[in-house]
Amino acid sequence: MEQHLPGGIIPSSGLNENSKAYLGQTVRWTNFLAILGFISIGLMLFFSLLIILGGGIMMNRISEVSSFRTIGYTLFGMLYLGISILYFFPVWYLYKFGKSMKSGLLTENELQITEAFRYQRNLYRFMGIMALIVIGIYILIFVFGALGAASGGFR
Repeated sequence: MEQHLPGGIIPSSGLNENSKAYLGQTVRWTNFLAILGFISIGLMLFFSLLIILGGGIMMNRISEVSSFRTIGYTLFGMLYLGISILYFFPVWYLYKFGKSMKSGLLTENELQITEAFRYQRNLYRFMGIMALIVIGIYILIFVFGALGAASGGFR
């Protein structure tokens, strides 16, 4: 049985040097992807607000365009805003994984490494749930499309 030092530090964490090296390389890529993700979220938020505000203003200035199209821009911008907010969570989990793993590897702190893997689990759980939701939406689209085609709705 291993002896634990204060703060969860273990003299030998059970990770060999190759595992530590692979995790260290993973942390670098994780940090890179998390930074790109945060930049992407910022751009998505900016463009969604631009679509919501600018699209409506632009369409109101063109007199021939119906108000329905203005509402369409607003709804599209709100959908894009929702997607950017939803995208925040996996990027946050990725960032926290990288930060915790880097700290845990540098200090050989088993508690921080365990926390890093908890964030990684949360990332995969979130992605799995989102995949199931998207598959469910595709199934509903297929079913309603098939029902519409069977009832002669597509002529």
